[in-house]
Amino acid sequence: MKRIVLCCLISIFIKYSFSQEKCGTEFYTLQLMQKYPEYSNARSQVNIETIKWLKKNEDNLNKSIITIPVVVHVVYNTTAENISDAQIFSQIDVLNADFRRTNNDASNTPSVWQNIAADCEIDFCLANIAPNGTPTTGITRTSTSQTSFSISNDNVKSSSSGGVDPWPQDDYLNIWVCDLSGGILGYATPPSNWTNPNDGVVIGYRYFGTTGVVQAPYNKGRTATHEVGHWLNLDHIWGDSNCGNDQCNDTPVQQSSNYGCPNFPSTSNCTGNGNNGDMFMNYMDYTNDACMNMFTNDQKLRMIAAINQYRTNLLNHNLCSGSTNPTSWDCIGSGCVDPGTGNGAYSSYNACFADCECSGNIYQLSEGFQSFSLPNDWSIDNPDGSQTWEVNSNYGYNSSSSIFIENSVYAANGQYDDLNSPTFNFTTANSISLTFDYAYSLWTNPNSSQIWSDTLIVLVSNDCGLTWQKVWERAGNNLVTTSPVYNEFEWYPSSNNDWKSTSINLNNYANSDGVIIKFRNVNQYENNLFLDNINISSDATTYVSEDLSNNAISIYPNPTSDFITINHSGVKQIYSLVGKKIFETNNKNINVSELAQGIYIIRIDNQNIRFFKQ
Repeated sequence: MKRIVLCCLISIFIKYSFSQEKCGTEFYTLQLMQKYPEYSNARSQVNIETIKWLKKNEDNLNKSIITIPVVVHVVYNTTAENISDAQIFSQIDVLNADFRRTNNDASNTPSVWQNIAADCEIDFCLANIAPNGTPTTGITRTSTSQTSFSISNDNVKSSSSGGVDPWPQDDYLNIWVCDLSGGILGYATPPSNWTNPNDGVVIGYRYFGTTGVVQAPYNKGRTATHEVGHWLNLDHIWGDSNCGNDQCNDTPVQQSSNYGCPNFPSTSNCTGNGNNGDMFMNYMDYTNDACMNMFTNDQKLRMIAAINQYRTNLLNHNLCSGSTNPTSWDCIGSGCVDPGTGNGAYSSYNACFADCECSGNIYQLSEGFQSFSLPNDWSIDNPDGSQTWEVNSNYGYNSSSSIFIENSVYAANGQYDDLNSPTFNFTTANSISLTFDYAYSLWTNPNSSQIWSDTLIVLVSNDCGLTWQKVWERAGNNLVTTSPVYNEFEWYPSSNNDWKSTSINLNNYANSDGVIIKFRNVNQYENNLFLDNINISSDATTYVSEDLSNNAISIYPNPTSDFITINHSGVKQIYSLVGKKIFETNNKNINVSELAQGIYIIRIDNQNIRFFKQ
């Protein structure tokens, strides 16, 4: 009965999903035009006005780089939604790279289009001057009782409905980051000559930036690139109709949106599609983030025209004056700090973090989950706030305890739940191995017409979680440890025979610091998955943390979610990564539970020590 009900639910879900769009801008624009006739009239003139402006200014288009000040409004109900500063910085990095064509994957643009792939000469910076003239980080944080926000009522943009009011939209690009309902990743307001009280961009918190709680395949920051393109008057590349017109002559005509990651060439049955097929790697298509890598010259001109016609105030002042965040960083006292001069050693926060702040203090581990709670320095990412990894004291391999996720009652599909190890230092290692035991049984017969399975993936990062590489994956019969392979009930292992062991060679991470191992469950509402006896061994010489040396200052636990202890009796000052002082105290035990997730700097006696708030 459970599987019959599930099939019906999935059928409804699939039908609904395909009636939805990854981007909600087309729907949202039509909604605004119905609500505001003035906007409808103004939008109908935009293409004509743009053609006239480009013709009039064709010899005067590339005079200087345009810098757009950004304010990011984080509106959160859960801890996961209160994304870290690091996640925000990573997104600004992506916007700058994509709009200036310095993105690392620019070389993936097919050679036939390399000559029209554009440096749009548009930069983005987090504003450091607030509307009232006071200093700001360009980030606001608002706790809300709203569990999610809807594109239909646009409620994230108003404090009266649980969101936050925009900063002056003529002066700033307002980006709201929240839990966005309706199956879309984001939406934006295309410009016109009408002053739009709803102007700005909205992005789901799992699709903003490249680190933190982002979720593949939209974990490269391209949702914001796409939506900011709309905010600057770009249409979807297929023109939002069958073989439609996106108003850019150098993009091929294509039949409709692309998803996933097609192979080049991928052709459409449209006059004007050509031998090279769809430009599916364009930021204004719907492909996975990792497959997007370009704007065209005509798209650039259309965006420059939009700024000069409809967003002219951006050209009249510099609300990032004196701020280089996040285009310049220095490594000071094992922390990344904005020097405020523009001459920092690193051009992006991610590059600074990977070199400066990313380090571990253990070189091997043996974890059997014998306590009743998650071990110190382990963490769990649970983006949907539903079922996730938990320690149980009834089932284990050669023991009575393990960690498991109850997929059998987890009525979701495609949700990620990550179990993250402590951070390792393998700088003196030549060989590293990971072993663990696991137990799993399918619920559904794998020979039935509908095939179901949860998935277990092992990923490794050597930059403290900024980027990840998959090293192991199992699903279906390959994940099953039982005989028979399926049991149509909520299954638990009954003996050691229900378990399997695996070993993974991690020698590629020798001589690396900041190594984290992630165990990812991808849910498909099948059956329970168990892990036990996770062992990481290496031939590294004992790593002794500088913080633990004689007479040195130590901070523990690190990372933490609530309290840290510091073996120092003097004043401790807590700073954000951009140098903003948050508070100071003389206490040795410090409550940091109210801080947002991210990395902070503790200054003690002219020393800077970083800690991670989970």
